[in-house]
Amino acid sequence: MIVALAAGTFLRFANLGALELSPDEATSWVTASARSIAEVSARHDYNPGELPIYDFTLHGWMALFGTSPTAMRTLSAAFGVLTIALVYIVVLELFAPATEPETESVLTIDDIALIAGLAAIVFAVNLVTIKYSREARMYPMLLAVILAQVAIFLRTLRTGGREDYALVVVLTAIVITTNYAALAVPAVEGLWLLCVLARAGWRLEDATARRAWALAAALAVGGLILVPKLISPSRVPATATGVARGWRKLPDLAAPFAFFNKATGSFAFPILAALAIWGAYRGWRRGAHDAVGFAMLWMWAPPFLMLVASYTIAPVFVERYALSSFVPFFMLVALGIFELPGDLIRVGALVLAVAFSLGHLVAYDRKPHDAQFREAITVASSALKPGEVMTIVPSYAIDLVQYYLPPGQPLRAVHYDPSAAPVAVLILGDQNLEPGARPLYKKDYPNVVARLRGVTVLRR
Repeated sequence: MIVALAAGTFLRFANLGALELSPDEATSWVTASARSIAEVSARHDYNPGELPIYDFTLHGWMALFGTSPTAMRTLSAAFGVLTIALVYIVVLELFAPATEPETESVLTIDDIALIAGLAAIVFAVNLVTIKYSREARMYPMLLAVILAQVAIFLRTLRTGGREDYALVVVLTAIVITTNYAALAVPAVEGLWLLCVLARAGWRLEDATARRAWALAAALAVGGLILVPKLISPSRVPATATGVARGWRKLPDLAAPFAFFNKATGSFAFPILAALAIWGAYRGWRRGAHDAVGFAMLWMWAPPFLMLVASYTIAPVFVERYALSSFVPFFMLVALGIFELPGDLIRVGALVLAVAFSLGHLVAYDRKPHDAQFREAITVASSALKPGEVMTIVPSYAIDLVQYYLPPGQPLRAVHYDPSAAPVAVLILGDQNLEPGARPLYKKDYPNVVARLRGVTVLRR
């Protein structure tokens, strides 16, 4: 566990300010930089029923540590380290022996602690868990809250307790309101409770069934936080106009399977997948049916729910919306390592899993993953003549203009409006553009002022 925390801390905190601020991070900054908590809430109120929990936290963090990219990302990195510890706790709860005296434990306490430590190490060094911990966005905080909620859910299902039921209610509400995509987690838990109740015959005489019914009620009470969203009319603030969503395409039907391959790396994934399959098989044979069953449901349900939502509502198959699904995957990897015969083979498997995961991280870091918006904004500002203004695409990236312009300099920028007459200068980002949109922008802005990494400055 100490090794996991040490490695995870280094990988999440090292050189946090290397990348320029992204448009999404600028959105977090502009909301959290309001002068008061009330104003933070007002800037966030276009999501009725969703609480600006992360924005409140970032607001206080910036008041203490400043608004530099490094300062803002440090909050995410701290939550990223916390999730490593929470992974350890969740594994302990997942494999903990049942309280019923007639139930035999399939693993010793030392075995469970070893599996938890292995899971924490694999989690700590994997790119998909690192890169989101280095962005000033809500996702590391969301993952931490999800893991805390799952740990309490598992403990309450095993032991009960009024305080734990109350914690499930509170944490479920926080999970949902931090990001609505996290609804998949209580949905997974609800499905698991159905399995538990069906196995117990739905009988209140059974202690496990009583706890399951009470937990179902706790999840439902926590879900009441959604009521304001359901009864309020949808509103979109002016600052969100033009948010590029057309770039999202319908995912392939095999997307839930490719989901884990893409995130963990083409070379690391076969090793991790083989260990996870071995862990699931051996764990089931050993008798850890509940632990393996819950892990499999948690691993697969969110990606498949995103797939269904993509085809029935709108394309929403986005990696960061199902980050928690990687936790059970890494748990099964850890179980697979534990189930290998002999300490030497176990160590070899762990070394391979860690080495290939770090190799994926190194390969990722060799390529630039930010756009030079700061330089583009400086160039565009210099290209403006008296009375002229600039605009930026995607339009929500206008918060970057406000962030990177020197203090005291007037904000000579407007939101991009395709129905209005073109303004003097356009800052055009390469990402999140709708298919075929680039030639249309260049038709209105034929003159290239500067080509930079990930962004082009154009003029009429």
